[in-house]
Amino acid sequence: MTTAAIPIDPINGILEAFKTHNVVALCDGGHGCEQAYALRVALIRDPRFADIVSDIVVECGNSLYQRMMDRFVAGEDVPEKELRQAWQNTTQPHDVWDRPVFEGFFREVRAVNASLPKDRQIRVLLGDPPVDWSKINNAEEYKATTVMANRDSCPVEIIQREVLARQRRALVVYGAMHFLRKSPYWQMKDQAKAEQRFNKPANSIVSLLESQGVKVYSVWSTVLIDLAALHPDVTSWKVPGLVPIHDTPLGAMSFRSYYPHIAITMHNGVAEEISIDPIRSPVMQEQFDAILYYGRPSELTWSQVSPALAADPDYVKMRSDRIAWVGLP
Repeated sequence: MTTAAIPIDPINGILEAFKTHNVVALCDGGHGCEQAYALRVALIRDPRFADIVSDIVVECGNSLYQRMMDRFVAGEDVPEKELRQAWQNTTQPHDVWDRPVFEGFFREVRAVNASLPKDRQIRVLLGDPPVDWSKINNAEEYKATTVMANRDSCPVEIIQREVLARQRRALVVYGAMHFLRKSPYWQMKDQAKAEQRFNKPANSIVSLLESQGVKVYSVWSTVLIDLAALHPDVTSWKVPGLVPIHDTPLGAMSFRSYYPHIAITMHNGVAEEISIDPIRSPVMQEQFDAILYYGRPSELTWSQVSPALAADPDYVKMRSDRIAWVGLP
């Protein structure tokens, strides 16, 4: 039996989810959507948040710098040159985390903590593996750094050690593909490889935590597709809105409907474009518990790297070198 998809207030909905779940996994909204950032800021500013949630685990920070981030969000002075290493030195060689919304979030948590007693302050846990770029100077040294492959297992270990073992709760802010419960079926030239990938258990943050008995509530953000094309009723919805999707028409749709994008994989040393099969892949409600709707893509705005940073020759060289070492175009 299906029911209507009805949006609720997202802050109330997320906080309510913590009553029955240890972890809420919140998609960051396409790595830069300003409306998604505004919601995260409103969420942590809500007076109820610090009473319910103790930790925020983020993709946009290198766990090598955890002690420094602890000092910063607690209100201590940290030089700007040192602080920015947390988001500029992650496993990602490109500029994705250099957009102002990611630095801004660390500063927003610091501001919230300034009004809280020490025992209720929010901790930001940097979830990316602890890669030390000072020891990587070429492509060979990059390839020898196996930590790059642990981008989902690393935050799971952090959540188990720093959150769950201490009887705490965590909001996890990552890209949504890190939250898949089941492997989608990727359409590829190599059919055997496609079957192998499909039959392999998902190795995401959510699937790994749930395999260990952790209750996770996961939320997808629709920022890159027009949800109105799937469900015309959304045009009358107030934004932002959180929509529980189990046993609704939105939940019964193929995951491909929400992720029609092309991905790139390497096949025999050659880049191959692949996409998700709409029939064989799990439906949306098998992957996520709710959807966050921020409005049509044409109405959304995106954070961009500042012109000053993009013009800094040292910064440009750092990014160019790392992209070359990784082998990206």
